[in-house]
Amino acid sequence: MTQAPTMKIGILGLENAGKTSLIRTLHKTYHIGDPLSPTKNIDRSFFSMFGEKGTVWDFGGQSIYRDSYLKHPDRFLSGIQYLFYVIDIQDTDRFPEALQYFKRVYEFSSSHNPDIMASILFHKTDPALQEDETVRKRIDTLKKEIHRITDDVELAFFETTAFDPLSVLNAISLPILGDQPIYNSLSVLFANFSLNKSIEYMSLLVEDLLEIGSFRLRTANQEFLDASMAFYKNFFTLEIDNNIRSYLFEGYRFSIIKGEVNDIHYTLNIAHPILSDNPIPTEQDIEGIIPEINSQFEQFSPKFF
Repeated sequence: MTQAPTMKIGILGLENAGKTSLIRTLHKTYHIGDPLSPTKNIDRSFFSMFGEKGTVWDFGGQSIYRDSYLKHPDRFLSGIQYLFYVIDIQDTDRFPEALQYFKRVYEFSSSHNPDIMASILFHKTDPALQEDETVRKRIDTLKKEIHRITDDVELAFFETTAFDPLSVLNAISLPILGDQPIYNSLSVLFANFSLNKSIEYMSLLVEDLLEIGSFRLRTANQEFLDASMAFYKNFFTLEIDNNIRSYLFEGYRFSIIKGEVNDIHYTLNIAHPILSDNPIPTEQDIEGIIPEINSQFEQFSPKFF
């Protein structure tokens, strides 16, 4: 018998905030989730992580739908464990409306589930806007208003854009994993390892391609991610003698390494220049970091095993 979904993830916001495109990015780029039959005004998709099953609820943002959710919150909003609220950072005229809707959703959800994990996604923070002073001030002002709504309850804030699917993946991954210390610890481990080995990119992905640790020397890292995802699609279908596979990509060697600890499968993605004045990592070097990764899993994430 198939295990019934136990985790409910709600993605809400006004219409045109980018909620559906965010879901599509997850489906298209990372193949997270299987489509389910839609409920009225809500699109649902299947989600599985660390053996726990759940559903992602993409709530329609039109006013008629929002009114329905707020009129019957027990039917729609109850049971949300992870709330992702999406705000279009470019639609300044609708900030008051977006904040008011968040207030009502959060007040009901948090009163019925005090342990709810709420995250705010400042979506459409596109590359050209990320350092814009006006946009930075907008985000700071919105954070202050949101903290007033939540009485300074700790929230997670993320800046996302469809131009960088990795920003979307991080925004979804970190709150659900609920264990940011492991992300930080692994990232420090990768930074120390990388800077001694001419590595410019490392990323650790678990199960449904959720990122749980990273190091990026280059700001323009999307080509590495795209290459990794393309190779990953066929990786587990290959007949291989070891857990490391490498290929060349625009002057870089890209390696993907399979690993497993306590029935949790992961892949480590590494990219480094083919030519470098500094030492280049050998296969033995790469294999040598695997026990350290496994140790981090054991130390920080016993609840997942």
